[in-house]
Amino acid sequence: MNNSIIRTENLEKIYGNSSVKTHALKGINLEIPRGSFSCIIGKSGHGKSTLMHLIGGLDKPSGGSVFIDGINLSALNDNKLSEIRAEKIGFVFQFFNLLKNLTAAENIQTAMMFGKIPTKEHAKKTDELLQLVGLSDKANAKPGEMSGGQQQRVSIARALANNPDILLMDEPTGNLDSESEEEVLEQILKIHKTGKTVVIVTHNKELAQKAEIIFEVKDGKLFSI
Repeated sequence: MNNSIIRTENLEKIYGNSSVKTHALKGINLEIPRGSFSCIIGKSGHGKSTLMHLIGGLDKPSGGSVFIDGINLSALNDNKLSEIRAEKIGFVFQFFNLLKNLTAAENIQTAMMFGKIPTKEHAKKTDELLQLVGLSDKANAKPGEMSGGQQQRVSIARALANNPDILLMDEPTGNLDSESEEEVLEQILKIHKTGKTVVIVTHNKELAQKAEIIFEVKDGKLFSI
């Protein structure tokens, strides 16, 4: 049995029209083992965030295929693709994307609306997730009442709301100071130890050194480091 939970075959992404084309990704063949901690590094504009969006089913490739747990995302209609994203992938972004008028607990529970967790279990599951990221005392705090590191930890808890196999993170520490960065990294390592497959896209080479597997995207091509 193939142990790769994420796999791409000859993946390409082209932007523009017939007269002006930009090849953002060029024939990417990538395999990420189940339960691993991987980082994808690269300078801005070289294609690393584009690769993450394709892996996560947030965008469609111009050529090639993406497989998540053996499922070819290109073969799915929009409804089925949304189901796969909700069930198998949790997303964390640089700018937190928390709903400012909701508490930490409410932000997490909002994500559960798109999964299969029974409503009666939402409160218990939310408490467990806040405890996991060390924020049990912030359940009723709104984003404006928390530090950047705390907000990002809430966004990580939200990404785990439906117990996905994969956690995709795009520059998760890029908007944080050094102390908050350490807080968030500690939580990421803790979550990885629970068996989650963690993939971080970052330009931060110090963060990447914490990973088990490092890839670099350069000029739209993928290299193993």
